[in-house]
Formats: sequence, C-alpha cells, structure tokens
Amino acid sequence: MTGTLTSLTAILALITVPVALPQAPQAEEPSVVEAPADPTELTQEEQNEILEAAADGLASVKTAKGRFEQYSNGDIIQGDFALRRPGRMRFDYDAPTPIIVVSDGTTVAIEDTALETLDRIPIAATPLGMILSTKVDFEERANVISVRRNAGRLAITLSDKSDELGGQLTLLMADQTYDLLGWWTLDETGNNTQVMLADVETGVKLDPKLFRIEDPEDDEDEF
Repeated sequence: MTGTLTSLTAILALITVPVALPQAPQAEEPSVVEAPADPTELTQEEQNEILEAAADGLASVKTAKGRFEQYSNGDIIQGDFALRRPGRMRFDYDAPTPIIVVSDGTTVAIEDTALETLDRIPIAATPLGMILSTKVDFEERANVISVRRNAGRLAITLSDKSDELGGQLTLLMADQTYDLLGWWTLDETGNNTQVMLADVETGVKLDPKLFRIEDPEDDEDEF
C-alpha cells in the first residue's frame, strides 16, 4: 500500500512525506478527535491572546516523550515520539511500519529500515522549523487561517507564509493549559492525516543519540 506519512511534528507532524508503507493490520474504528464544531465566536483580541499563550505553551516544553497514533485513509499506525528543543524530534513507528523520522536541528531524516534508504530535508523547509524553535511565533512565520475554541479544546489552523509548503496544519491543544493533544494535516491533494498524542511526559532526560541518524552510505564508504 502506498500511503502518506505525516510526521511531526512535532507536534509536530508537521511534514508530509510520501513513503511505501506495508498493509496496516485491521483495527477497530478509531475515536478520532474532530475539529471543534460550532465553536464559540472569538474576537480578534481573544484570538491574539490564544495565539500568544499557545506559542508560549509550546515553547515552554523543552523535552517530551510519549506515544502517538496516526490515522490516514482508514489505517492506524502507532509509535513512540521524543522531543528536545530546539529543533530535535524523533518518531519511531511500530512494526510492521519500517519508518524512523528524526530531526537533528538542521535536517529532517526519513529512514526506511526495510529498503535501507535515507532521505533528508532541511528543517527550515518544514513547519518543524517553527514549531521546534526556541521562540514560537505563529503570526510571524505562518498564515493563521482560524482559531477555534469548543468543549475544552483549541484548534489553530495554519498555512505556510512563503507558499512553498502546500496544504494546512491544524494544532489541537487543551484550552487553558495549552497542552498539545495532536494535529492534523490537509495536503494539496485533499488527503487528511491526523496524529494524536498519548502518555506524554515532559521535562524528561533524553539521550542525545536519539536525534541522530547515520547515513548507510557513509558506512559503505569506509570499506
């Protein structure tokens, strides 16, 4: 099956990378969290306050780890994630998905351990560059399409300000605490991918090696 892997990010998926995925196992219909319906109408001042508080909430998380579930085209893919600000994030997908996505602060690497391939993208060319920076500023680095509040949740929908990245990114956050609950992306072709976070721990100690991926070709060059 050919699918769309949205990573991150980050939080956090935050980039959309086409990869070949194995057939996902059958699972029960997920309880996907939808965007807030019939949200309370917000004034511009309230929206600005939410954006500022949400940015501060994201930036205040220096390290984190937990689980994620990705929903796309009826399939469910799970895995572990780790985050260390600035610029570092990792997604390890559970078997049978042989994908690891790592941001080392400079590039985002996508490794397929089954095909033994490794692709890299500059982090500045992805939304991770903004989300994982030391200071998060939505309005400076993105077009804010909407800010919605309903049932204890906030949904902030963004698009790329430079128009280099197509589609939209919506961050789902808890109202008041501004904890990141997940996100969903809508790409230029209309594909919708949602990632929900669970068992999140913040302020944890993480091994710096988690945010490094060695290029297989470098090992080959040694012989």
